[in-house]
Amino acid sequence: MRRRSGDWGGLWYNLGTMTTIRTFIAIELSDAARTALAGLQNRLKTISPPHSVRWTAVQNIHLTLHFLGDTPAENIDAIGQVLQAAAETVPPFEVNLGRLGCFPNTRRPRVLWAGLMDTPPALPELHRRLGVQLAQEIGFAPETRPYAPHLTLGRVKNGIPARHLRQLSQAIEQAQPGVGKLATLHVAEIRLIKSQLKPTGAIYSPLHTARLGG
Repeated sequence: MRRRSGDWGGLWYNLGTMTTIRTFIAIELSDAARTALAGLQNRLKTISPPHSVRWTAVQNIHLTLHFLGDTPAENIDAIGQVLQAAAETVPPFEVNLGRLGCFPNTRRPRVLWAGLMDTPPALPELHRRLGVQLAQEIGFAPETRPYAPHLTLGRVKNGIPARHLRQLSQAIEQAQPGVGKLATLHVAEIRLIKSQLKPTGAIYSPLHTARLGG
């Protein structure tokens, strides 16, 4: 099995007929958090140019820890063991969801996200421990960029008129100050999730769940 390094770390390539599964590790949201994010999406929809954003289905919004990409099926059990080992060392914690932002920035919005009002030390530590153990156990190369926890609300569509992009940028800048605390999320477990890309959108299925603190 070969893996490319550098910016493509984490993407696995098929050799022959090797079966792969598109996967990521994430924190699932509570119903209250999803309801709050759906409300924020609805507010943004009313002030955004029509048909400018492909909104994330609220049931698919999650807090990603590591995106693994196309993963050999033979590695799934080992990844599950990594989740268990990393989760046992980190106690449950809480995060306050709030803030509104864009990647790469509000002037050139491509991804609209909700963020965290504060980042408890346990969250980046959990991300770090998972990255270290994934590298040791299956040779996964995490991204070199600093971890930026966020919840993807929508993605700006390609090819929208420049005036719509400007209107969307202005709408986001106007909405940002009004986004306060959305919800408090109690984090007690992490999941390895399978992602199936369909024309109607992604379908997510949990493959392994590990509780924090054992």
